[in-house]
Amino acid sequence: MTLVPLPSNRVAMFEKNEGKLLREIETRGSVKLKLADGSVEIEGEGGSEYIAEQVVRAVCLGFEPQKAFKLFNDEFFLEIIDLEQVVSRNEKRLAQYKARLIGTEGKARKTMEELSGAFVSVYDNKVALIGRFEDLKAAKEGIKMLLEGKTHNSVYAFLEKQRKGL
Repeated sequence: MTLVPLPSNRVAMFEKNEGKLLREIETRGSVKLKLADGSVEIEGEGGSEYIAEQVVRAVCLGFEPQKAFKLFNDEFFLEIIDLEQVVSRNEKRLAQYKARLIGTEGKARKTMEELSGAFVSVYDNKVALIGRFEDLKAAKEGIKMLLEGKTHNSVYAFLEKQRKGL
């Protein structure tokens, strides 16, 4: 059994519509889920339990369920970057880095998604990615470049080249 704690502001996602999201994860993942004390208990066989855990974590990290469900496909993976491990733990600096990754009205995040092929979520002090292996590799490099202070345009140019296989 695996226990996944839910952020308080994401519990409603799992409770609404009489637990419809939980039932859908159960069906797609061939697992049993139970909401208990702000956590999701997951019971399943081997890999199915792990994949269901990844889907729950993805939803907890801000992904829409339909994007998180991509993880049921063997080609897709979840990657989590803890910004506190990568950059200063100073709240003001963390906010600046997150703003750089998201951009005005989410433009930078959307552009990164379009160019890398990976889905990107900036939630709390984490950046989460869902995508195929090569897409994740490109997206992580783009994020690293932005965190190092490279311009958005140079990161977008890099991602364009990656996508074209240059």
